[in-house]
Amino acid sequence: MNSIANNVALALSFFICLSLFSSLNAAPDITPMCQKLKHPELCISSYQESYLGRYVPDNAPPRLIASIIIKIIVNNASDVSRNLKTTVLEGPVPLTPEVRDKYGICDQDVVSAMKELDKVRTAMESRNLSMEKLDTKAAVSFTANCENELKMVEAQLPDKKQFDEVIALKELLENVEDLVRLVG
Repeated sequence: MNSIANNVALALSFFICLSLFSSLNAAPDITPMCQKLKHPELCISSYQESYLGRYVPDNAPPRLIASIIIKIIVNNASDVSRNLKTTVLEGPVPLTPEVRDKYGICDQDVVSAMKELDKVRTAMESRNLSMEKLDTKAAVSFTANCENELKMVEAQLPDKKQFDEVIALKELLENVEDLVRLVG
């Protein structure tokens, strides 16, 4: 009987500590920061959907929040690239050579945008504002090129989902441009 009471007490203590810990580490309200961006709803939804936002202290400085948002967008870009490869380029639907070529270019652009975003995050951490601005412009440019490549063959695309993901990624990157301006 004593071991049952000990186990219950241990479990109860665990849940109390867990609830206290989660209230101490409540994610900050990023709505005010996101409202200043070009695509605020996309900023809020991507942050809320990501596990990364759950581990930011409530009193986090704007640079930390911006860095987390950039990491979320890097993860999103990685997902877009993976979807382009697995669903389209390596997928079961046969593609015309022109469409395959456009998807290939688009995937390279998304990978290049991810590299630029990593540079932005590094520049932000080192407070190199001029590099942040250059790298964000390059990342947006890469995704805009990807979008334009897919627009050329839009009628032939087997699934519009990847095209929509690329557009959303470009909008997220436009948000990064605004974030850099805000926290810089």
